[in-house]
Amino acid sequence: MEPTESEPIRVDAGGWGLTWAVDRAGRLRQLGLGPAGAEASAELPAHLYPEAFPTLGTGDPFRPPPLAVTHADGMLTTRLVVDAVARTPVARTPVARTPVARTAVARTPVDGDDGGGEHVVVTCRDEIQPLTVELHLRTHPASGVLEQWVEIVHAEPGPVRLEAYDSIGPTLLVTADATLDQFGGGGWADEWRWTTESLTPGTKELASLGGVQPHLQRNPCALVAPAGPAGEDAGEVVAVSVAWGGNVHVGLDVRPKPDLDGVAELRIRAGANPLGAPYVLDPGVRFVTPTVAWTWATGGRDEVTRRFHAWTRARVLRDPDRSRGIVANNWEATYFDFDEARVVDLIGRAADLGADVFLLDDGWFGGERPRDDDTTSLGDWDPDPRKLPRGLAPLADAAAAAGIRFGIWVEPEMVNPVSALHDHHPDWVVRDGREPRLHRNQLVLDPLLPEVRAFEVDVVDRTLASAPGTSYVKWDANRPVTDPGSRALPADRQANLWVDQVHATWEVMAEVARRHPDVDLMLCASGGGRTDHGTLRWFHEVWTSDNTDPVTRVRMQWACSHFFPASVMAAHVTRWGDRPLSFACAVALSGRFGFDLDLAALTEEERAVCRRAVALARRTQDVVQHGVVRRLVSPVSGADRSRAAWAVTGGAPGDAPVGRAPGSDVGSDGGSGVDSTVLFAYQLDPPGDAVDGGPALRLRWLDPDRAYEVVAHDLDRSEPNVEVRSGASLAADGIDWPLTGPCEALVYEIRPT
Repeated sequence: MEPTESEPIRVDAGGWGLTWAVDRAGRLRQLGLGPAGAEASAELPAHLYPEAFPTLGTGDPFRPPPLAVTHADGMLTTRLVVDAVARTPVARTPVARTPVARTAVARTPVDGDDGGGEHVVVTCRDEIQPLTVELHLRTHPASGVLEQWVEIVHAEPGPVRLEAYDSIGPTLLVTADATLDQFGGGGWADEWRWTTESLTPGTKELASLGGVQPHLQRNPCALVAPAGPAGEDAGEVVAVSVAWGGNVHVGLDVRPKPDLDGVAELRIRAGANPLGAPYVLDPGVRFVTPTVAWTWATGGRDEVTRRFHAWTRARVLRDPDRSRGIVANNWEATYFDFDEARVVDLIGRAADLGADVFLLDDGWFGGERPRDDDTTSLGDWDPDPRKLPRGLAPLADAAAAAGIRFGIWVEPEMVNPVSALHDHHPDWVVRDGREPRLHRNQLVLDPLLPEVRAFEVDVVDRTLASAPGTSYVKWDANRPVTDPGSRALPADRQANLWVDQVHATWEVMAEVARRHPDVDLMLCASGGGRTDHGTLRWFHEVWTSDNTDPVTRVRMQWACSHFFPASVMAAHVTRWGDRPLSFACAVALSGRFGFDLDLAALTEEERAVCRRAVALARRTQDVVQHGVVRRLVSPVSGADRSRAAWAVTGGAPGDAPVGRAPGSDVGSDGGSGVDSTVLFAYQLDPPGDAVDGGPALRLRWLDPDRAYEVVAHDLDRSEPNVEVRSGASLAADGIDWPLTGPCEALVYEIRPT
């Protein structure tokens, strides 16, 4: 059935939505978008409304379009008309938590089933070219997050070239004081840097490059406040996340409207970054753009957080209802310098401290060329006989004997030129016709080669088989693509590498997850270089950043938590920044808690601090990882950024060990009622001169008619401070700001008496 102007296409995304319509020429138009967008009606002829998905050759020639195609005959324009609209309810079935492998050009929408929603497909065709473009929309009414992507297929007499291939292209009105919050930093150890700026006229591109670890320089998420600055609990916010493990861009094109005082028109384009990556598409091959997940909230940034957390748990995350365990990593204790005896000693100390997992990091492999630094042995995944003459199995056995789990670090996508693997397979690397450049003394293996994909899967298979019982893997990738090229691709489509390598790598990751469903996988790429909702489908958590200075981490975790729940954000206690250990513990407790310390070098006082932190993690991590985030004091905006405070609310915490049993009373939607609150208060720097005393922390979500026990933990002290307050008092008067000096912290447990 072909819709007409009288038959609008309405998409209710849960608290907001959009309405599209077809004008008399067959073009798709956007009638409405926003909180009442699914209820919009045409007050003017449809052709006067913005195009829903502009292409080069239609509409406004002065703006970059979401889709640009060079056709087989050299034609540059594409003019789409609507062919059909299909609507399919999504059955309420359990989520498939073990993803399946995908082909190189395959469907990319996020896997899993949230229990409900609708899949809308608007099929368009070019007026004269045999090219079909399908616009896909997948609703998630329980969260209010909408997934969109585009699928392109053609029957032209030869290949076409996709010059731009965005997944969304909506248009909205913004006021003169509209703002953008974006997360671009300086690269390694500077992820999730929060930047707020005005949306001024012109085209702004938020773009990442590098292919393998692009999110080190820019996370693929953004927040737009179309009606002016929004707060944590008030104001309109449009939030976008591109679920893509490669180069990403978000384009924001602002054009003032002279007939409306102070109002401008904003077009948002988002998807895979096409810079240097035109995609040559053969006839009959289906090209699928990355999923873009987005929402429009009216209750401020906290509402964005609730929506994205619910959607991430329902549609992305593996084992979302299981609390992640306490991980102890050896890296900052030993770096490359260890042997079996030293590792076994650290395993015992980790178990004694209360960790759930001991993770052996880099340096355990290499034979003829020992892995004593990062210059050799990547690719030679056999245990170093000098360090570990009996292999990994005794370490896994030692962990089991100590009552904890064993984990291992791998980097299966990379190779050092100084390695047996490179000696035998120099043609396995990503490269063009030049001699490839080294980055961190290593090269990228080419996942477009089937033998490379098989090798990468086998790296994990063999490593786990060599140490039965290993149940945790840290998957790292410490190099970007600098010399794009593949012998798997013909000369006229070498740029396809930027897209195809993501799909090929996802195929490897999916196969590893399928083969090892009971193994926890941490996603790392020089820190947070792959923090996206696409790659996360096959992992349980991400290493948020290699920067573990707790002052910096407060700001990073504040930003990251807008899109990802705490169960995803691995946060370890380290010596970075030379901060007080109690402060580092308090910061790590607000994420997935763990340690990266030389446990043998701890003083008795420090060991006592760590034990108190572990005991607190046992009581609070179910709520922290699965509860509802409520932000109180921002460390990234406002006149004074020296402080931070937020709370997480959920069901009453249980006594089950973290990581060994799910929180039975904390659901993925934040729990059945606010029975427990965990409140974090951090003084990062000396308070600003204009600030006196600090803000009161008002807990407005508590029941005013109930009494609450407020337990304040200073991890430097053996006993917490306990008082009983009414919910009414905690909401109206709040808790006076308790901290005066830099790098001080308190963690509160607040529960009904």
